[in-house]
Amino acid sequence: MTNKLIEMKDIIKSRRLELGLTQQELADLCHADRTTVGKWESGDIINIKRDKLQLLSKALNISHLVLLGAEEYIPCEIDEILIYDAIYGDTLGNQIAKIKNPYPDNDGQFFGIQVAHPTFITGYCFAIFNKKTKINSGDIVAVSLNGNEAMIRKLYIVDKDIVTLRPVMEEGELITLVENDIKDMNVIGKYCYAISPFLE
Repeated sequence: MTNKLIEMKDIIKSRRLELGLTQQELADLCHADRTTVGKWESGDIINIKRDKLQLLSKALNISHLVLLGAEEYIPCEIDEILIYDAIYGDTLGNQIAKIKNPYPDNDGQFFGIQVAHPTFITGYCFAIFNKKTKINSGDIVAVSLNGNEAMIRKLYIVDKDIVTLRPVMEEGELITLVENDIKDMNVIGKYCYAISPFLE
């Protein structure tokens, strides 16, 4: 199917759902309000301003040419998980793979990050996270500080004003966040499992 047969409104909604974003989350990334995103998705607004189109393209991690119909849009299947090379705050890095979800009956909105791991033959694996699940003290999470590249840490909530982020492996430093520092922490998702790239 070519992109000419898929309207921009449908691409926006489909891609937003693929990424597990609510209309409000997409609106926040585009510096717009939720009703504007709703109008983009319903087709009530078809002429999106250039600056908003650039923000929308970045938030959805697709080319603006796809949104404009100049390149083909290939939707992701619901039972697939998108794998990224990195995540920075709320911004997705480059999509490097797409895998079948080995546990399609599990509820959630999943994404993966490629991480170095010595026990895999390739030297890396895909760490899979659930974006829409409750985070508890002691959980392993993908977390970003000050919009920097996400790291995988064990999160401990000491009390309402103290959080520690411990390395999962021996590598990495123990990070303690106190009071206002906690506001700069963005927990992106809860770790579910690691998967071999051979299962792509």
